[in-house]
This record gives sequence, structure tokens and C-alpha cells, in this order.
Amino acid sequence: MPFKRLCPGASVVSLCLILTGFSIGAQSPSSEPTILRVYSVALNDYGSDFDGQWQGIMVASDGNCYFGASTHSNRHGAGFFRFDPVRKKLTVLARDMTLVCGEDLRASRQGKIHSPIVEHEGWLYFATHLANYWPEAEKAYPGAHVLGYELMTGKFRDFGVLKKGYSIYSFVIVDPVRNCLYAVSTPFAEADIKNDGCHIFRIDIATGRKTDLGLAKSGKHGSFWSFIDRRGDCWFTFWRDNDGDLYCARGRTGMVEKFPGVLPRAEFAFGGGVSPNQRDRGWSWVAALPGREKCLFTMGSHGGGDERLWLFDPAKDIGSGAAFQAIHEVGPVFLALSLAGDRVYFVQREDPLSNRGWSGEEHRDDPVEVLNRQENFHLRSVLIDPRAGDPVFDYGRIVDQDGRTPRSIDSLAADEKGRVHLVGDWHILPTDKGTLQIEWETPERNFKKVRRGQFFAFADVSGKLK
Repeated sequence: MPFKRLCPGASVVSLCLILTGFSIGAQSPSSEPTILRVYSVALNDYGSDFDGQWQGIMVASDGNCYFGASTHSNRHGAGFFRFDPVRKKLTVLARDMTLVCGEDLRASRQGKIHSPIVEHEGWLYFATHLANYWPEAEKAYPGAHVLGYELMTGKFRDFGVLKKGYSIYSFVIVDPVRNCLYAVSTPFAEADIKNDGCHIFRIDIATGRKTDLGLAKSGKHGSFWSFIDRRGDCWFTFWRDNDGDLYCARGRTGMVEKFPGVLPRAEFAFGGGVSPNQRDRGWSWVAALPGREKCLFTMGSHGGGDERLWLFDPAKDIGSGAAFQAIHEVGPVFLALSLAGDRVYFVQREDPLSNRGWSGEEHRDDPVEVLNRQENFHLRSVLIDPRAGDPVFDYGRIVDQDGRTPRSIDSLAADEKGRVHLVGDWHILPTDKGTLQIEWETPERNFKKVRRGQFFAFADVSGKLK
């Protein structure tokens, strides 16, 4: 069920959605949607408080998928897992990242792996993030850690806290030539937000030495993804209130440079016109192309509302816009994308327009009767070749082996063999444990079972495209 692209090469593409028996906003009653049957594992069997997952997933060079399961809990930190797609075997590598960080469980929790996971010379690198968002917890938080995990031995390495009390929200990236990591350090305590802001750190992998490259942006902001080009320059944006700004931490000097307002104007797909939200436009997903001369990026529905796949070439003029090329329209997307081979995989509702401006995490506890009317999450992919005539392919509605369907997916990783891995919130069956969610905005801060669970899911779509 492909989308049809009608105007190759244009920055604003007039695009119709042509699905069998389906048009934007409506589905023909005479047709049945294609089902993508996935294999899922209930993560709440390993931790009752696992409650949401953004980013924190990758397919490593050994063919296995490594991912986190996160919490908003004061009694349980993030878990770290490995999934073998050949044997369909899930292995727990760490039940609580707080212990991996060597911290007292009574003080605070390292509740999330909310960064990209990157690989370099047999090691995976990622960062932790605080669990519980109430003022006294944010004030007491010791700070986020950058961690390494060795594939061969299963050994963890702790680089320690980047900045006391600050979290990492959330990019971590490796410069393979200079053998160093970059990460963004973000304040969460009120005093730190008021008096400081987001810092960029560089970490020498061999020595563990951490260098603060300075304040990049005042206040509290997310910065999800980044790109290191062949020269060793680290490019990034912030999430909200970014105003189209692009930043670069120079590999040679360590100086952080700002290019104000240079990102493309945010526009909707499917003839939707210009997005009303230009202030928030910033990268919500980035992936380097082979050779690291260029990268792909999106500015998704929780960012500027742009609905296109873009190419960034830092060798071209940035101020004039020549460095940015629109590749294809894809519709609303956010964090759940992954580059694999000649295509980018992503998750989207069956009706893309209903995905516009929609936050799955914010609505994941809405009544099931309301959500089921519109959810219908599908796995799709888009070819990265700008000349492709039918670039987007729909694999069908995501349904697991027992009939469950997802409520929110913001963590996805794929490989060139057509194996796709997902972590998210799913509707549960009566026999499922489901998530115990903390009511952290109430004085009692009790835990209650909600009508969803945290699941890992796997699909092999290698036979879907020829």
C-alpha cells in the first residue's frame, strides 16, 4: 500500500495518499487494512514500573537490538535489555541503571535511557536521565551519567556525572576519528533553569576526561539528536523554542557556534500548507549517511510541525539555505524513526492527518474507547532516494501475536535486513500485568495500574518489498 509522490524534487510536494480503498481522513468500509503481525514481549514482567520509552534503542554490529525501558518512578530505575532477533530471545542486562551507576537506591533513581545509543569499537555508549519529576526529586538528583557497555564482555563503564544535578536530555554521539563523545547537559532543578542552561560536553573515551564546552542555550531545553560530520564538527538543535536555530560544536576548537534561524520553514504534507508553529522548528530525528558527509533529519509533529524528510550538507552555504534539501513528504512523525539501508522506517497512525500535533504520550491514558477510534498505528518506510516515484511504503497496522495494538511508540530501530524493533506503550489484555504508574502530581504519590503496558516488539519485513 504505497503513497504516491507526484512532484519529485520540489520543496513543497503536492502529494496524494493512495492506499487500496483508503483516502486521507477516511477508510473505505469495503476494504480490510493490511495487518503487520509483530512478536512482542511484555516488559512489565521484568519491572512493574516501566512506563514509557523515548529513543534509547539501536541495532548493534552483532545483529542484536539493545534498548532501555524507562520509568517515572521513585522506586525503580531504567532497565537495559538485549534482544536476539534470530532466536527471539530477550536478555536482561541491567534491571536498574541506578545500581550500574553505583548510587544509593534510597536517594534517587536513574530512571531512563533517554538518549540515542551509539556504537564505537565494540562499545555502546548512552546516557541516563532522571526518573521522577517533582521539585524535591529534581533538586536532589545527583546528575545523569554517561555509560559504556562492551559487547564482547557485557562489562559496563561509568564515565560519571557530567554536571552535578543536571540530566542528559538527551543526545549522546561519538566522534570515531577523535575517539570522543559529545553530550548535552540539561538543568531540571528550578534554580539551575533560572540561573543557567544547557551545556555541551566532550568526553575523551580513552581517559574519561570530561570538558565543558560552555553554555549553548539558557533555560531548560531538550536536544534529542546530533550529527558529527567528517571534520569532527558536532551539529545539533534544541527542541522547543528553537526558532530554526542550528548549533555547531567545532571539533578543532571546542567552540560552540550558533546559526540563527537558518532551518527551513516548517510546512505540512498532503497540501496542508505552512505550519503555524515556526518557533519550535528544530531536529526531532537525525541520522548520518555513510561517510558522515551529510545527514538526514526531520522536524516532527512535536517540533516545528514540518512533515518532510530533509538532507543536510554542512559543506554547502547554511545561511542561504543551500545546505538543506527536501527529499520527500512523509507526514507527521516524531522520535520513532530509523535509517536502515536505502530507507527510513517510521511509525504513524493510519490516517496521517490525525497524527498532526498529536502526542501519544500525553494521551496514552485517555479512555480506550476514545483512542481506538483513531490510533491504528502503522509501520511505514520512505526511500531516501529523492528520485523515487513511490517513496513511502505502508507495511500495515501493527498487531502482536495475541491481538494487542500499540498506544504510543517513540523508540524504533531497524537494520538493513528488514528487521524492525519497537518499544512503547500497548493496550493490554485482561491477563496482562500492565504498568504501575506513579501519581507523582498528587501528595500521596501512590502507584496505580493503568490500562496499558510497556512492550518490546519485533517485526521482519524483509519479504514485504521486492
